[in-house]
Amino acid sequence: MPRIYSSALSAAASEACYAAFLTGSLPTEGCFLVSGPHLFLMDSLPPLPEGRGVPVSFGPVSWIRSGISSQMQSISVYRAFLSGRRLPAGTALAAGKDGITVFPAELYEADLGKMEPFSLSFDPLEEVLTPQEAAKLYHVDAKRIQWDCEHAGEGAVFSLSETRRSGNTWLLTRNAALRVYEGKEMPAYAIDPLLLVFSTVEAAHIWNRDSGVIRSAAGGAGHAAARMHEGDRRKSGRIWLVRREAMERLFGQSLPERMAEAMRFVK
Repeated sequence: MPRIYSSALSAAASEACYAAFLTGSLPTEGCFLVSGPHLFLMDSLPPLPEGRGVPVSFGPVSWIRSGISSQMQSISVYRAFLSGRRLPAGTALAAGKDGITVFPAELYEADLGKMEPFSLSFDPLEEVLTPQEAAKLYHVDAKRIQWDCEHAGEGAVFSLSETRRSGNTWLLTRNAALRVYEGKEMPAYAIDPLLLVFSTVEAAHIWNRDSGVIRSAAGGAGHAAARMHEGDRRKSGRIWLVRREAMERLFGQSLPERMAEAMRFVK
């Protein structure tokens, strides 16, 4: 997983930038820069090469700025970012509300003394519920909640970004459940918790691992180098919920196509 640093941004703006990075979109506030194993969340970008415009036919923009001599490599860097893969060696990418720039990594050297390690302002494991948990909390039949999750979309009680299928269960945000079943409106987080939490069955599929290995890691019974700890996972009935951060730390890169499919409606 990338080592993430934040500089001169509020917690909400940092989380919004991180969400943009995870979803391959442009940040609406602040900006981010990816270089090697690092992700930097910033209030403004450093001076970057003017470069040239390279047209692209996919992703959030129709062209990118490039300080890389090869057009093919420029597009490869952009494509790697969109797919969630690590960028090609020696390259970097910066994104702000005005667009995306790719350039040689040697042109930017971060001053880590002026940055802070990034951390979320909330625990995503506590902001995501299964239908069974929501049923106990809000005294609503679990079958009704599951039906509501299955029928999310335009005109439904849940939007497509408030619930998603995760392996053998459904996940929904606590804020959405509060609104629908208790009529309480809570401020939304700058990053959707559903981007950050998986059932072990879903995590095994996305990271291409045996589900028993992921479940053992969540339960603390796996190999010492692949055990999750407090804050990495949470038990929900017979299901373990695990954080994206823990999966990336222990099992590395997920399969981009499977991650994209899982998150296709999450913003």
